[in-house]
Amino acid sequence: MSRHKNPHKKRGERKQMVSSETKTNSNMPTQYFIPEYLRNDFGKINAALRGFLTETRLAKMQNIAQKRSRQVLTVFENTHHAHNISAIIRTIDAFGFLDLFFLYSNSEMRFRAADTVDRGASQWLMPKRLTSIEDCAKILKDSNYKIALVSLPDFSRTSEHYNYHIPSFTSQKFCTDEFKNFIGNQKIALIFGSELHGVSPEWKNYADMYLSVEMYGFTESLNVSVCAGILLQSLRESLLQSQKNFHLNIKEQELILEHWIAKTCPNALNYISSRMPELLPWFEFVRSGQFFQPLSK
Repeated sequence: MSRHKNPHKKRGERKQMVSSETKTNSNMPTQYFIPEYLRNDFGKINAALRGFLTETRLAKMQNIAQKRSRQVLTVFENTHHAHNISAIIRTIDAFGFLDLFFLYSNSEMRFRAADTVDRGASQWLMPKRLTSIEDCAKILKDSNYKIALVSLPDFSRTSEHYNYHIPSFTSQKFCTDEFKNFIGNQKIALIFGSELHGVSPEWKNYADMYLSVEMYGFTESLNVSVCAGILLQSLRESLLQSQKNFHLNIKEQELILEHWIAKTCPNALNYISSRMPELLPWFEFVRSGQFFQPLSK
């Protein structure tokens, strides 16, 4: 393990971004980092554990990695019904996005949701839990996201929650030039409120726009997971029509593939520990998903 001598000494290097040659096939900045003392191990987990996967499964993982995107991130504030959380996770995975935040100001709610977040389809995503709207908003702004509060149509807005001077778009307008010009090269963070109270009033201090789903019936609300599905599908379609490259770049695809392999292969930890102990620091790093920056700070 000579290459990994005293890795804690170099912990400060984790904030360094990898070099610019990793910006492959993408107009967006590379958003991952690898500590310098681990960079020589890039790709070795893939090679070491590939034999644990069938060719069909590996091909499926590679194909899905090519279609993953970080262009849209979803934030769910105080969402606490387990069936909603499970449906939300499956929806984000189904539409090919990667990042989601669960924001819980109440510790009881946070722990109630933890088991649901940690199993099932979430193994293919990059979930993060936060406790502060201010911290969450700062991460999003630092990561070049426009913050979109998901709302009901105009009749349900109140002065307490909404600022009318901020642009508002329905899902039907996501493919229009007006919406695309407003977004520009920035990404979008969708903020969903709790099932009972909606988005907290504090979010109005950080909002760039409001998004809503156009409705035509007597029902004035949609289940949060249904609303998320409609908006994510509409945004995915808008991105496809834009003809911009909004997917992960090649190096990011390789990283997420290693992450999935390390996280989902049975007995992977035991195998690496017993057969390739020199790879343990890299294995633990890539399995944890700490390589995405700055969203994993």
